[in-house]
Amino acid sequence: MRGRSWFTGRGAGRATAAALAGILAMSTRSAAPLAQTVPALPEKFEDSIVLSGLASPTAVRFSPDGRVFVAEKSGLLKVFDGLNDTWATVFTDLRTSVHNYWDRGLLGLALDPDFPARPYVYVLYTRDAAIGGPVPRWGQPGVTSDGCPGSTTTGCG
Repeated sequence: MRGRSWFTGRGAGRATAAALAGILAMSTRSAAPLAQTVPALPEKFEDSIVLSGLASPTAVRFSPDGRVFVAEKSGLLKVFDGLNDTWATVFTDLRTSVHNYWDRGLLGLALDPDFPARPYVYVLYTRDAAIGGPVPRWGQPGVTSDGCPGSTTTGCG
């Protein structure tokens, strides 16, 4: 067959296996503790926690009125009154509708361009349901983490 490449998995053989074994051996011998691999902050920079009490935050948006909106992967959307606020309020709880498993969940957040005059908040999430079906299909109402039977073989079926 001209102009096509076919990979059958054959032919890699012992040379590839030996090369991979060598790379793995070198990487395990030279592995340094994480603390040694983190570079120091540049001069006049400091590391500080601004917002806390969050679990797997995926998106942050700043409102013109000073509020800070934070999406959590589980489906919780929280709002801080400002950067000095130490406690978030749950703006909305979408956990029953959000399928929070592996790379799925509440992944995006946007405020309307005229926010807060137009008080619309937009979210992007993986819906915990078959197309047109009821929620939840794989999870349980109000539970933070969902399962997915057959996720590595047939997908969530």
